[in-house]
Amino acid sequence: MSQKKEIGASGFYSWVERVGNKIPHPVYLFLWLLVITFIASYILGNTGASVVHPATQEVIKVKNMISAEAIGNFLKDMGSKWMNFAPMITVPICTLGLAIANHSGLLNSTLKVAGASKSKWSMTLVVAFIGVNANLAGDAAFIVFPPLVAMLFQSVGRNPLAGIFLAFGSVCVGFGANVLVGSADASLAGLTEAAAKTIDPNFVGNPAMGWYFLFISTFVMTAVCAYVCIRIVEPRLEKSGLGMESVKQISEGDYQPLTPEESKGLKASLIALILFFVVVALMTLPGMPFQAPEGGTVMTGLLFKSIPTLVFLMFFITGYVYGKVVGTIKNFGDTIPMMQKELTTLGSFLLICFFAAQFIAVFSDSNIATIIAILGGRFLQSLGLPGPVLLGLFVIVVAFINLFMGSANGKWALISAIFVPMFMMAGINPAATQVAYRIGDGLTNNITPTLPYLAIILGYAQEYDMRAKTGTVISYMLPYTFIAGIIWILFLVVWALMGLPMGPGYGPFI
Repeated sequence: MSQKKEIGASGFYSWVERVGNKIPHPVYLFLWLLVITFIASYILGNTGASVVHPATQEVIKVKNMISAEAIGNFLKDMGSKWMNFAPMITVPICTLGLAIANHSGLLNSTLKVAGASKSKWSMTLVVAFIGVNANLAGDAAFIVFPPLVAMLFQSVGRNPLAGIFLAFGSVCVGFGANVLVGSADASLAGLTEAAAKTIDPNFVGNPAMGWYFLFISTFVMTAVCAYVCIRIVEPRLEKSGLGMESVKQISEGDYQPLTPEESKGLKASLIALILFFVVVALMTLPGMPFQAPEGGTVMTGLLFKSIPTLVFLMFFITGYVYGKVVGTIKNFGDTIPMMQKELTTLGSFLLICFFAAQFIAVFSDSNIATIIAILGGRFLQSLGLPGPVLLGLFVIVVAFINLFMGSANGKWALISAIFVPMFMMAGINPAATQVAYRIGDGLTNNITPTLPYLAIILGYAQEYDMRAKTGTVISYMLPYTFIAGIIWILFLVVWALMGLPMGPGYGPFI
């Protein structure tokens, strides 16, 4: 019955799902994009397609990627492009730690505690809040968070696919908000300052220059993501029947509380977690590995660059302690088969990353992405609109560019040199421009077919319902993008119109 409902579903999101499900397997997708990029670079390169960089006045030309030299370098660098692809560095090491936490029973016991909550809204708000702030853990959040939330939802009788979509949606669209100043703020601020100095040599930026707005945005986006999950995604999943067979119905009498051994194990793992964070904090002191570099802060040092390793250690240590206490781990050797088993789940991901890395490298080297960004800047500049409205439109332009360029730092390194000086000439503070960038940079992550983590989410979803395809994921992500985008842009415009400071010492306008 549920399958019939799914097949006969109608409406905009169902249309998106049907169309999106026609998108081929990610391997085919990246292969076709690679071929298209090669052909486009050949045509545009030989016809002399170019633009002038508005900040440096440098002529940016499309590079023909089918030349002898380009092909030679492409073949030579295929392996290194794959191994140095950002998700390849993050995902495997986080998976190793997650394996111990999972197979030792730690995650299951933690979910028992979380599943004791009877409030649907409170649970959803907590999950959304964690997801929005998960960018502190970098790309690791895309890997670790969704399967945990799926297990949590299933344990309390809610659709696990709703949990996956909430986790992925909140991490993606909320990537530009946080209650704390993170490494992304630090790295982007340096690029913003460099771009601003082309207009004002005395401009000084800092990582907190957009913190006030992003702090409040955290709670706004938390509420938005929770609303979308409860009011839109879950009802639609129930109507379609997708994932409903995986729902584990738990009544009050069926709920299995923690056993004394599990409770003891959780307490021990919590102590281990606290000690872990204490050790990490101590390692930020002068003379220690995570000390602030000369002329910088802890945020610009090695701490935030070590997040994947720290996530691995956090899950490994707490899972190992829990396993030793409850008896699921007798010695260190017991962790080896756990890690081996978990790594077998990455086969499809590793394959997809190989083809994704090749496409992204060629697309970037061809300069096509750069030209798209510059043309977008020209379009905004030609509109001649008021500052607050210009900021809102800039969010949309960044969200569009994000469909083609995934790296937050790489993208900002390119377009900050274009938009920051341009907006300064229009009276907009660089801090406000960076804030608008942070918003747009996250809004379309969850609907970008070329995002490598989308393949991981698809794999998680298919564990609960094999009918889930690429279009399915994208169609359930669209409400997060659309609603969060509309509300966040309006929030930014109103904030700027009111003249509220973006961060300590930084107003929206110059």
